[in-house]
Amino acid sequence: MMTPGTRPLAPADRPVTGLFFGSFNPLHAGHVAIARHVLDEGLCAEVWFVVSPHNPFKAGDDLLPVAERLEIARAALAADPRMRACDVELSLPIPSYTFTTLEHLSALHPARTFCLILGGDNFLHIREWWRADEILRRYPLVVYPRPGVPLPAPPCPVAIITNAPLLPVSSTLVREKLARREDVSALVPPAALPLVERYYGPREHEAMTN
Repeated sequence: MMTPGTRPLAPADRPVTGLFFGSFNPLHAGHVAIARHVLDEGLCAEVWFVVSPHNPFKAGDDLLPVAERLEIARAALAADPRMRACDVELSLPIPSYTFTTLEHLSALHPARTFCLILGGDNFLHIREWWRADEILRRYPLVVYPRPGVPLPAPPCPVAIITNAPLLPVSSTLVREKLARREDVSALVPPAALPLVERYYGPREHEAMTN
């Protein structure tokens, strides 16, 4: 369900590809649930999970190598042909800026309309992003709520989802539970679980942080 008065994200004859940016360290069931909801609501024809080598707003001390995060994402998304892991940022300059990626993908796929899928917490700070005004002018947004985060009036074409699933899971929680040797099977897509346990298990976690 979207907020009343939401404008269309694109002309009816142009497919909309939602871009879900993130470190995905690792990709978890909450990410997939949001993407599936966006797809089932008809906001996008497909969702690409853009796995970032480096997020300029986050420290990278506990960041798994991008090749392994991509492997996890591909396994997690393989069951739904509407979703895919996107490695485009591996060929772009680091740090990874959303505007650069949007422009690059738009040049590669001129028949598509790309939109951003982001949480309400990121939406509140989007003005801090590099070349934010151009992003807001040229690319529509799909915003899903975060508990306790008020959403301001949208500054551009936007769909604000009002009934998106809010699963109590985060990548940090997955890593912390694995470090304590706790079960994460309810937090991670089943096909990706063996990889998540292998790469984020206690020995691997200790090696990354020592």
